Amino acid sequence: MPIDRLAEIAPACRISRARVVDAGRIVTAGGIASGMELGFQLLRRAGYAEDLIGEVARVMEYQDAYQLYLNDLETV
Repeated sequence: MPIDRLAEIAPACRISRARVVDAGRIVTAGGIASGMELGFQLLRRAGYAEDLIGEVARVMEYQDAYQLYLNDLETV
């Protein structure tokens, strides 16, 4: 469902266009490979350094996308 249509159907809901939304107890992600970005966010929350997370992305051959989506995060 297009996100604009979702906003029409549920006007009381807060809609985010970010690939990863971290709301404390709940972390959600949307997009084809968003599970990767969600995993990286969980590593950040666990206290791992950005260097290590970047290395994980490199080993997984996800380095370019990692750099592209690094800031596509919303914290609530």
